[in-house]
Amino acid sequence: QFKSGAPTWDLVDVDPFSAITLGAQGMLEPIDYNIVDKKKMRPGFGWDYAASTYFFSYVIAYDSEKYGKDAPTGMADFFDVKKFPGKRSLYKWGVSSWEAALLADGIAPASLYPLDLKRAHDKISAFKENVVAYWGGGAESQSVLLNGEASMAIVWSTRASLIEQDSGGKIKFIWDQGLISPGALAVLKNNPGGKDAAMKFIASAQDPQKQLVMFDKLGQGPANPAADALIPADKKRINPVDPENMKKQIPLDMDWYAKNYGAALDEYTKIISA
Repeated sequence: QFKSGAPTWDLVDVDPFSAITLGAQGMLEPIDYNIVDKKKMRPGFGWDYAASTYFFSYVIAYDSEKYGKDAPTGMADFFDVKKFPGKRSLYKWGVSSWEAALLADGIAPASLYPLDLKRAHDKISAFKENVVAYWGGGAESQSVLLNGEASMAIVWSTRASLIEQDSGGKIKFIWDQGLISPGALAVLKNNPGGKDAAMKFIASAQDPQKQLVMFDKLGQGPANPAADALIPADKKRINPVDPENMKKQIPLDMDWYAKNYGAALDEYTKIISA
């Protein structure tokens, strides 16, 4: 779009770490925080070239009928096929797999970054025989659990709540050691609608009522903390940024990903494809 010289997109839904990289390459407009309100974001989740607009997490989903009351409590259990027998499924594009491997290997959450990729890849490589599928999209992550291929998988929280619903509660999920990630909007440089209009759109998306619609329709956690109070009590348990859920999780380090993701993914892909 950018390199064409005549982009047709105004905004992109982007991983913040990609926005850091693309912004440094001159492809994105800096976010105008005179229009977009940083006070309507959770602290630390606004960047030079991207503004957080929702949240999701990578969480463990598991077959509750298979494991009964002995539910997993973190990533160590995910990698423990003696205590929790059965096949597993991991994300094809690496994010969350490295963190899960290191947490399972005994790294404390506070010491997770910078990621020790050699240690993570050694753990993942040794575990390969237990992985039945590396899912690349949300529908695939749902089917691998619903059809019984995998007894446990690390999936997006937005999908985990759907899987729980579609399975009649058979497939459950936990927030413990979940990896929380913001989704963000960025503005393409030379966008057809003009940068001010795009910034105003992002600002409008910060409205708590609109954030609530995103939660109702897609299960995405609101970026604006003011929307938290609008979520019904019986739905709070599926909100990744509800305080009770958020305190159990670890935020992905967007700066680390901006610097390291490309090379890390290349190595990860070689390992899971071999």
